[in-house]
Amino acid sequence: MEQDVLELKILNLAAFLHASPGIQLVGTKRINGEVFFMFSPKAEAEKLLESYFTDKALINPKELFAKLNDLRDLIFSGGKNG
Repeated sequence: MEQDVLELKILNLAAFLHASPGIQLVGTKRINGEVFFMFSPKAEAEKLLESYFTDKALINPKELFAKLNDLRDLIFSGGKNG
């Protein structure tokens, strides 16, 4: 499974993926105090990031902000998901 996982540490991009249908947050890990979010499937996550950077992404803003808050909770609780 590890090769089918995209890891991100940028919170806003992670929230975007977390709010996107078809993408699953499969875990988190901490390295030197930084939190990395792990998403699957990797290929779909990469396509969504491409749409984000080319201003073609569509996302429900309420869902985006809810997922952003969920990820912040994960960061500050020190907990792991997945």
